[in-house]
Amino acid sequence: MFSIVFAFSFLLIPFHETTSAQAKNMYVHFINVGQGDAIYIKAPNGEDILIDGGNNSYGDDVVNYLKKQKVDDIEIMIATHPDADHIGGLDTVLSAFRVEQVYAPKVSHTTESYKDFLNAVKREGKKIKTAQANVALPIKGVTAKFVGPVKAYPKSDLNNWSAVLKLTYGKKSFLFTGDAELKAESDMIKAKQYLRADVLKVGHHGAKTSTGTALLNSVKPTYAVISVGKNSYGHPTQDVINRLKAYKINTFRTNKQGHIVATTNGSNLSFNVKAASSGAASKPTSYKLTASVDNKTPKQNSTIKLNVKGLPNGTKYKAVFKYKSKNTTYTGTIGKPLSVKIGRAAKGYTVKIDVSATYKNKTYKAQTSFTPR
Repeated sequence: MFSIVFAFSFLLIPFHETTSAQAKNMYVHFINVGQGDAIYIKAPNGEDILIDGGNNSYGDDVVNYLKKQKVDDIEIMIATHPDADHIGGLDTVLSAFRVEQVYAPKVSHTTESYKDFLNAVKREGKKIKTAQANVALPIKGVTAKFVGPVKAYPKSDLNNWSAVLKLTYGKKSFLFTGDAELKAESDMIKAKQYLRADVLKVGHHGAKTSTGTALLNSVKPTYAVISVGKNSYGHPTQDVINRLKAYKINTFRTNKQGHIVATTNGSNLSFNVKAASSGAASKPTSYKLTASVDNKTPKQNSTIKLNVKGLPNGTKYKAVFKYKSKNTTYTGTIGKPLSVKIGRAAKGYTVKIDVSATYKNKTYKAQTSFTPR
């Protein structure tokens, strides 16, 4: 009898109270789908959100990835715009999971990938809801709102139609930009959309026509993620890499690090891998020019060798030999000894050699000497 009462009492203990004070985690997965986008979000209260699904060949990969994350259905699917490298795999996802809501911008396309997406949505018995600025998503515990597009663009301008989502959980936020380019970025800023975010999904796989300085000034991200694969476009471009470095942004790349997962409890934020390039300010390289001769007391009419170091090899320098009767200027290259015949330099007179070199707009100087005998 005692054991039965004890067991019943044990069942009445409110275990949930011991964990209620603990903040729940939100997970943001930037899935490696090569040259494309696919982002899976596990909201803190359990909702599953998918933004894009890579191209057609990655549909099964996205499905398998979601199944490994124990996804059984998808509350919200977002197709940022009709390009195949973003929506190509979504029809496969729609066939594999029950999807409750589908969002996409109000722009169409004639490609087979887009038609496959529309047909898959229709088979699910769903209607596409319009993704546009100020539309909020029903996700518990977080604030999720589209901040773009803020206006209509020509139908040929698919990238700027991209649905741009701002997701905030506690004190941490993410900005997912699809392929939005400089025009759309500028329009969002002019429309006074609040774009500040800790993590920026870099637009259009790092194309130079996206992620402009105006956007970076508005977002002020600590982290950036570039979803990119092998391509013939030069993505990510050096222009964008340089912009991110200039703003000291820690940058992740799916082509270098595979799947990238951000975890946050609303206060702290961490990643499953180290950044491909750090935003920490690096110490500037310190240079000191030095000069020396191989013989400090050469005989008259002999040859000495001048060695100059302290700057990168190949840097040009000037060396002024200050003889008793005149000055003679020579040009040399750092990393290569400069041979100089001293002729009938005055015995016992110390010949000073003034060396100067300019590197990255800064001039460096050094001095050495020899005394003929």
